[in-house]
Parts: sequence; structure tokens; C-alpha cells
Amino acid sequence: MDLTTLMAYVFNCAVCTTIAIIFLLSPIQKQAQGKIDSYSKAKRCLAASAFIEALACLLYINCIVKAEPYIQLDHFTKPLFLYVAICIDLAAIVNLLHGKHAKARTIIFFVSPVAFLWFLHLIIYIGDYGLNFAAQPYSHYLTTMPSLITCRSLYAVFFIECTIILIAVNKHVSIFKQHIDNYYSGINQSRSRWLVAVVASIVIYYIVCIVDMFITDIAYDPLLLWLRTIIIIINSVAFIMCREIYWTVKPAFVETYNQTEVHITDAAAQLKTDTPAAATASPDNNTSKPQPATDTSSIDAIVTEWTRREDKPYLKESITIMQVAEQMGLNTRLLSNYLNSVKGRNFNAWINYLKVEETKLMLLADRSVSLSEIAFKMGFTDLASMSKIFKSIEGMPPSVYRQTH
Repeated sequence: MDLTTLMAYVFNCAVCTTIAIIFLLSPIQKQAQGKIDSYSKAKRCLAASAFIEALACLLYINCIVKAEPYIQLDHFTKPLFLYVAICIDLAAIVNLLHGKHAKARTIIFFVSPVAFLWFLHLIIYIGDYGLNFAAQPYSHYLTTMPSLITCRSLYAVFFIECTIILIAVNKHVSIFKQHIDNYYSGINQSRSRWLVAVVASIVIYYIVCIVDMFITDIAYDPLLLWLRTIIIIINSVAFIMCREIYWTVKPAFVETYNQTEVHITDAAAQLKTDTPAAATASPDNNTSKPQPATDTSSIDAIVTEWTRREDKPYLKESITIMQVAEQMGLNTRLLSNYLNSVKGRNFNAWINYLKVEETKLMLLADRSVSLSEIAFKMGFTDLASMSKIFKSIEGMPPSVYRQTH
């Protein structure tokens, strides 16, 4: 009996089981409509994938204790368990990033090839060996041509679908970042990246699992298993610690979509209904409430007036597009569309641009003021953040800008 490998599997099984129980027993957060919140859904998905990992470990532990060869599990059983866990954790990632889930028919179409290969593999085995699932007959079955065909077909499908999943995760991350940048600027925008880090750690874990699956040398098995266990612990702790960040950035995916969707391209149509003739025909013309601006020139005037305010609200350390739109008296979606189409920047980039313009003035106004003090006054999280943003816009760090101007 290989005690080193056995200890690695037992510890991994215990860790996964503990994490799954903790996630399942933790309270469920519900939305106002009574639906389970996305964070709680993500937590349940991670618990399910942890249980699957624990179950797979139990199969390996059983083989090791009985002194049976367990490497055959890597040929078909392990990829199958891994595939199910990946699909479940993909759902967790979508929930964590406030993404949209695939339709039921898409999911069925996606998992059908794997389900078919598993069913075919099992039917052929039962036809030749009956319901005897002991290690010896199964090891012999793995050397037959039908088993080799189903296993290699599973590997091919597994590789293709994992690539598709990786592309889907990257797409969800990109949409998440874009949405955050269109809503937040400042510290909350920076903190949201921790959720992306959790997603990245999940992806790294499964990359290690796939590498482990293709390594046939048993000597590396416990080492990779310990590495996977450490990553699982880090993932779980990071997920729990990101709970507050999740709730902080959630308004970006709720408040923005709750706004009336008014697009700048619709301004002409709305302006036709606001012509003088229409206004004269209205009996309540003098008492009607003023309508929010919808044409580009009117919005441009409002935005310019806001940027010239004496209190310089854009220098706050953390500000949202919801707050700015409210101060301007504009619709959130309308302001976002205006910034992206007219200014050519998302909300975060636009606020950073205003901060950099103000920073340039302060750098030259009083050269005795330290860069750290300027970073604090300009609403940057720290000097490093100011230098990075300043360089991305001006092509040089603030220290060089001060020296050359």
C-alpha cells in the first residue's frame, strides 16, 4: 500500500467534503422577489463540484486500500468526473460574474456527446463482463479496441469542449470588466478585479487537473494532488473573502438595467414629438414637468457644466455612473451611451481622464507638492494607481511630465 499517495487522497477528500458542507450549511441570500441570489447559487455550485471531487477521491482510496491498480481510473472515470465538475463550476463562474446562463437546449446539446460516449462505454463493458465492476476485469476491458475507441473519443470531445468552456469564461470576464468600467470608477472598480482573480484560480485548478490526467507516472500523482488540494483551499477562502466585494459591485448589474433604456440614436424621434407645434397643442404645456435632455448637444452642455463645478465631484476616490447621472439629471443608460459613443470612453476611463487633466494642472501649479499628496487629492487609490493611469493616458509617468513641462 502506498501510504504517501493514500494520505494525499484522504486529505483531499476530507478538504473537499468539509468545504462542500460549509458551503451547503451557510445561509442562503434571497433577492426581493424571493429568488435565490447569484452568490448563493455560485456557492451551491462550488459545493456540488467539491462533493464530486471528494467522490472521485473515494474511488481512488478504495483501489489503493485494496491494493488494486488505480491508474486505470484516469482513462475514463476521472475525465468524466472532471467534466461534470467543470460544467458545474462554469455555472458558478457565471453566477459570480452576474452573467447570463446558456439556454437549456444549448446545455443539452453541449453535454450530449459526453453522455453518449459514457453510455456506449458502459454498455459495451456490461455486454462483455456483465455487472462485475471489479478492478481486474475493468483493467482488462481498457486494453480492448472498443474501450480504446470510446476513451480516445472522450478525450477528443473533452479537449474540444474544455476549449469552448475556456472561451466562454474569457467572454464572461470581458463582459464583467466592461460592465464594471461602465459603472464604477475608483476603489470599487479596482476591488472588483478580485472576483476575476477567483475565476482565474478556478481555471488554474482545472488546468492542473487536466495535466494530472495525462501524466501516467504514478510518482507525480501525490505531488499534483497536494497542489490541487492547496488550490482548492485558496479558491474557497478567496471566494468567501470576496463576498463583500460581490455585494459592492452588484448594483452595477441591477440599477443600470432598471433604468429606462434611452439611446442617443433615438433622440431625433423624441425631438420630433417635442416640436413647438406639439408643445402649443398641449393644454398643460406650462405646467408639465421638464423632460430630460436626449439630444447630443443638450447632453454635452450638461456634462460640460458638471465637469466645471467648483467642488470637482469627479475627484472622489470612488464614484458611480448612477451618482453622476443623478447629479446631472440624466438617465444612467443615456449617460453611458453618450460617454461611449461621443467621448469614446467608458465611464471609468472618462473619470480617469478628468482626474489626469486635473493632475497635470496640479503638477505644474506647485512643484513642491509631493506626488503622493497629489494622488490623494486627485482621488486615486494610491501613487502607483495614479502613475499607471497617468502613463496610460499621457504616455509618461507624472514625475517625468513634471520634469519636462
